[in-house]
Amino acid sequence: MSLSDFSDLTDLSSDDDDFPPSKTSRTTTRTSKKGKGTKEYKISGVLRAPRTTSYTAKSLYDQIIENAIDLDPEYQRDVVWPELKQSGLIDSMLRNYYMPPIIFGKSICHPTDDGSELRTCIDGKQRLTSIQRFTNERLWYKESASGSRRKLLPKQLIHQFSNKQIVCVEYSDINPDQEREIFQRVQLGVALTPAGQHRFFIVVQWLDAHLVERMQAIVGPWPTVIREIQSQVLGEDGFQGYLDWGHARGRDFQCVASIGYLIENHPKPTVPSAPTLEKWLSKSDPVSPKLREDLLDTFRVFLTLARDQKYSRSLNKPTRVSPIEFVMIGVLIYLFRDRLSLTQLSSAIEKMRKDVRDDHQDIRANGRITKHMLSFMTKRLKISELKTDGEGDKPAAGKHTKAKKRKRVAEYDDDSEEEEKPRKINASKVSSEPFY
Repeated sequence: MSLSDFSDLTDLSSDDDDFPPSKTSRTTTRTSKKGKGTKEYKISGVLRAPRTTSYTAKSLYDQIIENAIDLDPEYQRDVVWPELKQSGLIDSMLRNYYMPPIIFGKSICHPTDDGSELRTCIDGKQRLTSIQRFTNERLWYKESASGSRRKLLPKQLIHQFSNKQIVCVEYSDINPDQEREIFQRVQLGVALTPAGQHRFFIVVQWLDAHLVERMQAIVGPWPTVIREIQSQVLGEDGFQGYLDWGHARGRDFQCVASIGYLIENHPKPTVPSAPTLEKWLSKSDPVSPKLREDLLDTFRVFLTLARDQKYSRSLNKPTRVSPIEFVMIGVLIYLFRDRLSLTQLSSAIEKMRKDVRDDHQDIRANGRITKHMLSFMTKRLKISELKTDGEGDKPAAGKHTKAKKRKRVAEYDDDSEEEEKPRKINASKVSSEPFY
């Protein structure tokens, strides 16, 4: 298996301002040069006209599997259609009933990659998920009266379904804010006023915060390990005073759990949505000693980097670490802690953060950002270009030292994140012994 097996991700929220309101288009009037009293209407903020095309169901399935379609931009919710509704969609397709077009935002992958196209699903996630599940044979079967499963569709109909043409609308050269605007207008049928946008964002944030709160209340071996690490991350012996990162509304728990999920599912992880993470945390089987040690060792190295001034610059400049960067830094440390020294890891983190910020202004948890950062780790990171410690660069794993003197990090301006004060976690029910 190779590191390139990483796939797209995520529903992980990045900050209190998950969805900054986009600017609404305005219609303006200008005086025509042809006639002094004549006015012509000029519409600003016009999108490039979309292209209408069609793909077979099999083609869309292949693109999803190959991560050429991102089903999880930040504004999308998780899969909510029950199996009965998904089966109903398949039935409608086979009977040639009308299905609204799928709406995509199309972009080209990073120029140093293979240059392939990435399609972000703006509208139609539930339909695409139904097609994916059907093609995976999950909707071809039905429980019989005896409790056994029997196949419903003959091969002829399955082949017919695979070749069904599905109408798609593709927007090119649009930014994430424009994607959100399209999503909002499609969902609500009208353009949102600033007040309407504010209410829309509050509802979405409330739902997301509710899921995070529910996750933190889960009892079992998996959340116990996450809480153990969480107490260290935010405690006196953790990042407090050294690393400024967006961890409001329980995001610290979600971020630590996401790193654990990615480590366990390596080398084929997807950055988990809140419902996926909730299901993972609810597992009753014990956490393997190896996974627990891998997770603890990853955070030992992470804390050493944050608490030592020789290495911490990469975590605090040019701006504070966003939640998705926090998760991806954890993944990078896990992958390379046995090969790179602390100096090299710090250099790799600095390069990864610069790499993503060179191409993206809004560093939030969505398919584009996650795919870009994973691609950096697996394809563009060149160890020969990293800074060295001049002492042989012994691997960071197992080499953990506490900072001798506490020094709080300076606060840096960040347009996409709000400043937050570190807070402590009640760790009365978890281990209080530092894992340094």
